[in-house]
Amino acid sequence: MKLERTLRAARSAGALLLIAAVAAAGIGCGQSNAEAGGDNPRAGRGGPGGGPGGRGGGPPGGFPGGFPPGFGGPAAAAVIPVAVTSVIRRDIADYLETNGSLEAENEVDIVARTTGPIVELNVEEGDFVREGQVLARIDAAEIEAQLGIARVNLAEAELSWNRAQSSYREEVISQEAYDLARSTFESAAAQIVGTEILLDYTVIRAPFDGLIIERVIKNAEHVATNARLFRISDFDPLLCPIQLPEKDLPRLKLDQPAHLTVEAYPGARFPARVLRISPVVDAATGTVKVTLEVQAQGRLRPGMFASVFVETDVHENAIVVPKGALVLESTSDMVYVAVDDGQGGVVAQRRELELGYEESDSLEVLSGLSEGEDVVIIGQDGLSDQTPISIAEREGPAPAPTMFTSMPGAGAEATDGRSPAAAGGAAASAQAAPGQPASGGPGGFRGGPPGGFDPSQMTPERMEMMRARMKERGMSDEQIDQMMERIRSGQGPPGGPPGAPAGRRQGGPPGRPQG
Repeated sequence: MKLERTLRAARSAGALLLIAAVAAAGIGCGQSNAEAGGDNPRAGRGGPGGGPGGRGGGPPGGFPGGFPPGFGGPAAAAVIPVAVTSVIRRDIADYLETNGSLEAENEVDIVARTTGPIVELNVEEGDFVREGQVLARIDAAEIEAQLGIARVNLAEAELSWNRAQSSYREEVISQEAYDLARSTFESAAAQIVGTEILLDYTVIRAPFDGLIIERVIKNAEHVATNARLFRISDFDPLLCPIQLPEKDLPRLKLDQPAHLTVEAYPGARFPARVLRISPVVDAATGTVKVTLEVQAQGRLRPGMFASVFVETDVHENAIVVPKGALVLESTSDMVYVAVDDGQGGVVAQRRELELGYEESDSLEVLSGLSEGEDVVIIGQDGLSDQTPISIAEREGPAPAPTMFTSMPGAGAEATDGRSPAAAGGAAASAQAAPGQPASGGPGGFRGGPPGGFDPSQMTPERMEMMRARMKERGMSDEQIDQMMERIRSGQGPPGGPPGAPAGRRQGGPPGRPQG
C-alpha cells in the first residue's frame, strides 16, 4: 500500500511538471511569433485570431523573400507595349490655307461659222488635239458651186475691165464707164475671196492644243451659223482663283510658291505659284482675289475642288514630330517620350511642348523635345508619367512632304505617314507580351497606373477644351463625339484591349475578393 501511494504521488508530480513545461513553451512560442510579426520586417502579417500565442503570423522570421504568391502585397507594375518614332530635324513651312476650284485659262466653245450638214466627224470627248487639227467638216458642195460662179463672174469682169482701159486711153468711153468697169472687176475679185473664206469655214479646226471636253454635234446633223460644235480646254497650266483676307496682303507677292491637294489623289501635292493679285479689295467680303497657276501634271482637271496652301515662311532645321504623337486627352500640348528608368527598363515620361508651325501630318516643336528622342505615337492615350512601357514597334521618321511627281503605288504607305503595320498598331499595342499583364493598374484607362485617370473628374470646361483641341487636330465631329462618349463612360480612348466589356475600365491584375 505504501509503495502504491508513493507511485501515485510520483505520477501527479510528473504530470504537474509536464503541464508547467508545456505552458512555458506555449508562452515562449507566442512571444516569439509576436516579435516575428511585429518587429521583423520580413515576417508575414498575422491572420485571423493572431497575436501572442495565436495562430497565424507565419513561421519565425517570416517568409523568405517577402510575400508568397497569392498572399497579397504590392502587385508588379504592368508594362504597356507602344510604338515610337525618333524626333528629327527638317525644314517646315507656314501656310495660308484656303480652298478653291480649278479652272482652265484657255477654254472655249467652237461654233459653226457657216451652215450645212456635218459630213465628217474626227474626234470624240477626251481626245487631245493639236492646234489646226481638223475636228469635223461641214458639207461644202453648195459653197464650192458658189465659188465656181464667182470665178466665172471674175473672168467676165476682168475682160470688161481690160477693154475699158484700152477705150479710156483712146478717149472712146467716158470716165463714168471706165469707173464702172473697174468697180465691177474689183467686186468680182472680192466675191472670190469671200466665197473661199466660207469654203474654209466648212473645215472645223482646233484653235489651240488641248482636250475635247464636250462634243455637241452628231454626224450628219445640220448645223446653223453660230451653233456650238465642241468645247476645248487647255489643262496645263490650270488656274485656281482664291479669296484671302485683306490682313494677309503684306504676306503675298507674285511668284510666291504654293501647293494644292485634291481628294482624287490623297497624299499628293501639286506645285503652284501666285500668278496675279487683284489690285482691289472686295468691300463686301473684305477679301482680295489671288490667282494661282497650277501645274496639272496630267492629273488635275478643271472643276476639281482643291485645298490650297500658300507658303509664307520656312523654318529651316526645325525639330519636327508627327501630329499623331499628341495626347488628345490633355488640355495642353503634350507627348510621352520613352526613357530609360535606370534599372534596365523603359518608362513613359510626360513632356509639355511649345509648338510652332504646322503641316498636314507634322508639328514643329519649339521646346520640350530634343533631336533623336523616342516619342510615343501609338498607345500614348491613357498613359501616365513614369508608366512602364515596352517598345513593340519602332517606325522610321516620316519624310518631308514632296511635290507630285508620279502616282502613289498600290503598296505605298498610308497617307498619314504610318506603315500598314502601324495603322493597326493600336490593337496590337493593347496585347502585352506573353506572361505579362495586359494593361495598366486597377482603376485606370489602358496603360494607366493604379488610381489612374478618373472620368468623373472631367468638368464641362475641361471637356470643351479637349473638344476644341481635337477639332484643331483635324478630327471630325463624329470622331470627337465618339471619343468624348468613351471618356465619359469610362472606357477610355479608342485603342484599348479588344473585347473589353463596355463600361469597364481596363486595369491591372484583379484584386483579391474582399471578405
